[in-house]
Amino acid sequence: MSRNILITGIICGLILLTFALFPWTNPSSPDVQDTANFDTPNFTTHWQQPLKPQGPPPQQWSDMEKSLNPEDCAQCHADKFDEWKTSLHAHAMSPGFVGQIMTYDQQSADDCMDCHAPLAEQKLAFQQAVARGEGHLPAAQGLAAAANSCAGCHVRENKRYGPSQKDTGQTGQSDPGNPHGGVFRTIEFEKSDFCASCHQFPQDYAINGKPLENTVFEWRASPQAAKGISCQNCHMPDRKHLWRGIHDPEMVESGLTVDYDLTADKARFTLTNTGVGHAFPTYITPKVIMYAVALDADGHPIADSTVSHVIKRDVGYAGGRWLEYSDTRLLPGDAASLDLDWQDSTRIRMWLDVRPDDYYEQEVYGDLVRDYADNSPEKALIEQAISQAQANNFILFDRIVKRPE
Repeated sequence: MSRNILITGIICGLILLTFALFPWTNPSSPDVQDTANFDTPNFTTHWQQPLKPQGPPPQQWSDMEKSLNPEDCAQCHADKFDEWKTSLHAHAMSPGFVGQIMTYDQQSADDCMDCHAPLAEQKLAFQQAVARGEGHLPAAQGLAAAANSCAGCHVRENKRYGPSQKDTGQTGQSDPGNPHGGVFRTIEFEKSDFCASCHQFPQDYAINGKPLENTVFEWRASPQAAKGISCQNCHMPDRKHLWRGIHDPEMVESGLTVDYDLTADKARFTLTNTGVGHAFPTYITPKVIMYAVALDADGHPIADSTVSHVIKRDVGYAGGRWLEYSDTRLLPGDAASLDLDWQDSTRIRMWLDVRPDDYYEQEVYGDLVRDYADNSPEKALIEQAISQAQANNFILFDRIVKRPE
């Protein structure tokens, strides 16, 4: 087993433990076949993994009502479907992910799918595709190809759940005579803890006091949490199913403030986390680099004048344990500065280099390409993932500043 296959398996195991520590518990739900009970339902451990199969839906339902396919949900919820299609949730069964779990045993693959394609029906569909030798083909993955889709959050035992009524704030069971028995509305969908099962690892496996993924705990300590601003307020504004984050330049730019302090001696580039309600960037995957370089009279970089500052949580797995080498991320309100002397130049270029998938691109995918057999579907998927990771990099706040006269 390669080092990186072991690392990814450990991460999936931590995710599984998270579900045990962050169950969303409420009283038990009714027999979905008994529509008389639809006005008194409740939850049982909504995110207790592995999710149970939905079971047989009511016989009187139409095929569309019985369906777990997001395309069928789109017949009535077209706006949410169109938003979701553009999200990373919709692409959670990515080449990089599938290229790894195809080499895992079934239990390990299922553990990882708890967040990437959580339905029991999706896991079965993927297992069947792998057994046919077609696990690498989205068209052969069936429901699994839908990744983290509508039913993953909204359907349990064929019953539909959702947030409070948008206009009225009403909660509880809607008219069971509506399609698919109506919906049970609850404010739980509007709380940050709803996201914790996949975005907060357990404290028991902390590294230097912090779990590998610590996003919800970071948020709880933030000014945003104190003001009642939830994950959904920023990542699902107006209930849009977009979940924009580190991969989206506009989203990243909106959470940061940049200042340029120019004196006769030097230029200072300061980046402040003014709007991100957790560490910037959260988790171990992204890497952000502040750069400055002096320019000559023709606008070309002057040799050996480049300076940089890395903003990242740098960790590694060695000797059977995780180690934290550094953590330079910006908590809410924190700032980082980068200085460069003018030297003989009158202009300095400053910019922010954002690499959303850096850890996988630099630490995981390369080893997997070397480990996997030539011409194997797994290797082809990882090579595709490398190209995607490189294409996801972007630059913000690119500016040329001039020396004060």
